[in-house]
Amino acid sequence: MRGEYSTRQKREMLSYLKGHEMEPYSVDDLVFRMQEQGEHIGRTTVYRYLEQLAEQGSVRKYQNAQGVTQYQHVADSAACDSHFHMMCKSCGRLYHVSCELMDQLSQHIASEHNFRVDMRDTILVGVCARCAGREEDPRGAD
Repeated sequence: MRGEYSTRQKREMLSYLKGHEMEPYSVDDLVFRMQEQGEHIGRTTVYRYLEQLAEQGSVRKYQNAQGVTQYQHVADSAACDSHFHMMCKSCGRLYHVSCELMDQLSQHIASEHNFRVDMRDTILVGVCARCAGREEDPRGAD
């Protein structure tokens, strides 16, 4: 009986994350959101499942500018490994940067400096347009 209950909880969590693709969540955030939806789910269950999803590549795990571990659903983990990321130090959102200029930068660093950048772990930190008070959202690249 317990295994079925956990499976339902996991399905609900994954469905929630997929429905909030660009939103970053800490373990506590997700516990709160799930409980708001009537799911009685413990912090340990959420943590273990998020770690499992991160290991499988369907959730991106990173630390925000305040040092809090965040999880964000990723539709295509292979594509996520092939581009740079930007993180807003205000809201903690992680944005995907797929653009020719960044690709050229990576190629330049490789050819001119004999150094290969790991794009999955390279995060540019700044402030997104929403947090800066502008209407435009910087995630237009992906």
